[in-house]
Amino acid sequence: MLVFRTRRLGGEEWERVTSIADYMGTDKATGLRLFRLNPAKAARLGVEETCIILAGLGVAAPQSILDKIGELEELRVDLYIDWAEEDLALYTWSRGLAEELRRMGLARWYRGVLRARPSDLASIMRLAARRGYRVNTGFRLNYKLGFDPGRPKTPLRSYQEEALEKWVENGFRGVIGLPTGSGKTLIAVYALSRLKVKALILVPTIDLLAQWADTIRSQLNIPPGGLGTYGGGSRTLAPITVMTYDSAVNAATGIRETYGLIVADECHHAVSQSYRRVLEKLTAPYRMGLSATPWRQDGLHQHYPGILGEIIYWRRPSELQEEGYLARHREKRIYVSLSPEEREEYERLMGKYREYCERRVPWIKDPLKQFEAVLRLAARDGEAREALRARSRARRIALSTPAKLRVILELLEKHRGDKVIIFSRYSDIVREVARKLLVPLILHDTGRDERRRILRYFREGKVRIIATAMALDEGVDVPDASVAIIISGTGSSREYVQRLGRILRPKEKEAVLYEILTKETLDVSLARRRRRLGDVR
Repeated sequence: MLVFRTRRLGGEEWERVTSIADYMGTDKATGLRLFRLNPAKAARLGVEETCIILAGLGVAAPQSILDKIGELEELRVDLYIDWAEEDLALYTWSRGLAEELRRMGLARWYRGVLRARPSDLASIMRLAARRGYRVNTGFRLNYKLGFDPGRPKTPLRSYQEEALEKWVENGFRGVIGLPTGSGKTLIAVYALSRLKVKALILVPTIDLLAQWADTIRSQLNIPPGGLGTYGGGSRTLAPITVMTYDSAVNAATGIRETYGLIVADECHHAVSQSYRRVLEKLTAPYRMGLSATPWRQDGLHQHYPGILGEIIYWRRPSELQEEGYLARHREKRIYVSLSPEEREEYERLMGKYREYCERRVPWIKDPLKQFEAVLRLAARDGEAREALRARSRARRIALSTPAKLRVILELLEKHRGDKVIIFSRYSDIVREVARKLLVPLILHDTGRDERRRILRYFREGKVRIIATAMALDEGVDVPDASVAIIISGTGSSREYVQRLGRILRPKEKEAVLYEILTKETLDVSLARRRRRLGDVR
């Protein structure tokens, strides 16, 4: 929009100039006053009078701007919205509307321009409409899908219907929290079918990219070119696009006006700073977040309302188990001991870590806060880094002691007819399991084709046991198992819930989750932390 400079203005001159422009401040180099033409103000006054005022200041407006003012004058527009870099620029003659938008946190003054996040566009337009203001945008919004996707082929369960209706009642916005295996994806497919708008589905992994695309194709009537994937080497944008969060970081600006519905899968990722900015850049009025673990220990879930809507629906696994939608399960903890040699080395390493803590942060007694404090000190203190390395080596001894391997072999013999998934924090012990029993192994660097082949064999029953180290906790459609064996893990309750979810799909027999823990080590406290479910409520 046109920016111009003037000398110091008197009272009457000031009133005339500010009737068509917004004051931006004073140019420090020249002392001249800076103004930005406000098309909504100019349209209210009229093109002819605007030209007279500008001419009196020695300013000539480009014909394209005058044409726009004439168009807005004819439409009697009160609020005009256009782009200002990655923000929205809001132009209005109404001081009351501008202040209300600012007071509600929907807009802010920046360098003389009332700016807003693109994600707030729908809220701004609704507010203006409720107040009786006419709105126009400098860009075209066309969210209509362009084809009828039909009704999904799989009917919703009662809790899925309830979650969808809560989302509709909340203005087609909000986060839905349901356990792993409860069918969150199908709720989003129904939302897409109901709204019939262009949709962007954001996912954290390449595996989920393919799974979502397969589900949409199997549930809806998608014509050729109607569905695209973006990420992992694919760069196809379509009316319905499944895209990884990482790809969206670079692609968001080019699609900011395209999609009417955003579905953020595993949405606890969406509130991280870089991904949050992606969602702020998009104008989509309809937004849905999906997660088995929507709450985060770091508190970042507080950002959901600004980018997706608040948490509107939450069901615990136990509730769906009681209703028969998930398998009943029991959990059993089995304790092992370190060998004398392992115990000696463990105590030596932990002693080094504890000595540092007692010397540098003696006032902190909580182990978790103590660790966080040492982690901060490590940025500038070599001794802190050494202490952390000692703790890490001690933890590895506790979590991967060979004594656990003996228990695993006993459990596999006990569950000879069952499908079993073995989970570990570290790869060395699951490599040993794989070597001894010829069990397929899935690690973070296992190729996509090999991973899919192993999971397909597991689904078909050709493979009965798979072992994994930090590779199947989230973002992968793992075929159902009836037994989970946790060799080791972190203190994250999110990780624990995801692992538990792998055995909860409905089945006749009771599922079992085993945790193998090393006595009198960090292993026990980590297990206690993750079972509190503190960050998943």
